[in-house]
Amino acid sequence: MMVQKLTLGLALALISGAVAAQAVYRWTDANGRVIYSDQPPPPGVKGEERNVRGNSIQNNEASLASSDAQKRNPVTLFVSECGESCDQAKGYLNRRGIPHTVVDPTRSAELNKKFRDETGGNVIPVLKIGERKLSGWSEANWAGALDGAGYPKTPPFAKPKPVEDLTGIDAAKKDAPKDAPKKEAPKPNS
Repeated sequence: MMVQKLTLGLALALISGAVAAQAVYRWTDANGRVIYSDQPPPPGVKGEERNVRGNSIQNNEASLASSDAQKRNPVTLFVSECGESCDQAKGYLNRRGIPHTVVDPTRSAELNKKFRDETGGNVIPVLKIGERKLSGWSEANWAGALDGAGYPKTPPFAKPKPVEDLTGIDAAKKDAPKDAPKKEAPKPNS
C-alpha cells in the first residue's frame, strides 16, 4: 500500500512538472496588438517563444527600471584593452546588469573621433551616462552616477548584453595595408 502511494505521488509530481512548463508565443498582429497564446503565430508572422514555469515568463529583456533609465540616460563605455582598470569597468557594468554600448577607440578612426568628440579627452575608461562623463575607473563614483540616473542597484534577472559600436571597422580593415602601424591608444587612467 505504501509503495503504491509513493508511486502514485511520484507520477503526479512528474505530470504536474510537465504541465507547469509550457511554451507561450508572442507576436504582433496586423492591427498592432501584441498577442500571447499557447499556439504558434500564423504562418508568415514573426513571433517569439517563451517558456513559462510557475508564475514567471523567461525573457532576456532589461527590467522596467533599467529600460526607463536607459531611455532618459543611455550609457556608453569608452574602453579598450587598457588593463586592469578597463577590465574592472567592463566587469562592473556587466555584473550590475546595466544596458550599455561599448566603444573601443582603438578599433577604427571613426570610433577614435567619436571618443574624442564625445569625451573631449584622451584617457580611458570613460563612462558616459546621458550627458554626464566620468573619466577613469572608480566604482564608488560610477555607482553613485548610475544610481542618480535611475539605474537599479541590483542586477535584473536577465542581464542585457552590451552592444559594441563597430563604426568604421569594416572600412578600416579594407583600407589599411596589412603591415600598417596601429593607432596610438588612449592612455588608461586608474
